[in-house]
Amino acid sequence: MLDNVQIEELIKEQEDIVRELEAAKESKEKIAEEVAKLLELKAQLNNEENITNDTHKFVLKTPKGTRDYTPHQMVIRQRVLEKVVSVFKRHGAESIDTPVFELKEVLMGKYGEDSKLIYDLEDQGGEILCLRYDLTVPFARYLAMNKITNIKRYHIAKVYRRDNPSISRGRYREFYQCDFDIAGAYDPMIPDAECVKIMQEILDSLDIGSYTIKLNHRLLLDGMFEACGVPNDKFRSICSAVDKLDK
Repeated sequence: MLDNVQIEELIKEQEDIVRELEAAKESKEKIAEEVAKLLELKAQLNNEENITNDTHKFVLKTPKGTRDYTPHQMVIRQRVLEKVVSVFKRHGAESIDTPVFELKEVLMGKYGEDSKLIYDLEDQGGEILCLRYDLTVPFARYLAMNKITNIKRYHIAKVYRRDNPSISRGRYREFYQCDFDIAGAYDPMIPDAECVKIMQEILDSLDIGSYTIKLNHRLLLDGMFEACGVPNDKFRSICSAVDKLDK
């Protein structure tokens, strides 16, 4: 079978033949015969190009573990977030934003065995970067860098995890987190109680019906680990494993 280059050469030769016949004022029948050959070669070339294009076609889709949101879905999301933010503001919270990527050294070692789920980026201008895994570590970096000791902040933004996605279970590689944090020195349990109160106000404002708020406390979990004889340097990795269990 002839390839495109060979067919194009034959087309050029056939075009020359047709021009020579026309210049020599040959009979219409002879010219028509050679023109038919020329058209046949051009049709063959078009078929070859279509086959080549079909071979290189790819399926348009979103990357694994991501999705698009329709205008209707975005309207619903926006209404929900407006109610959430209004509760945050009512409790005196301020909004911040941080880069979608951080220095790798800032993120690594902060998530125990889940560090393997962090998206590494190629060397960008002499800096080794990663996509943010959550909003908590960037918040801690923000506080330390700006020497902030007291703040109530909320942050709603996308985070990224190089996990095995499960769309049916709502597990994505790109998804939104909604964080509310109270940083500073307060009486014991006061910030914790306020966070529970905020959750209650948000769920009430969304009118989702009856609900149950379940609590877990890191210090209680650490106490259990200590009672079981777990070494201190293993707390974080075991905590990460427990975190995957149904609460």
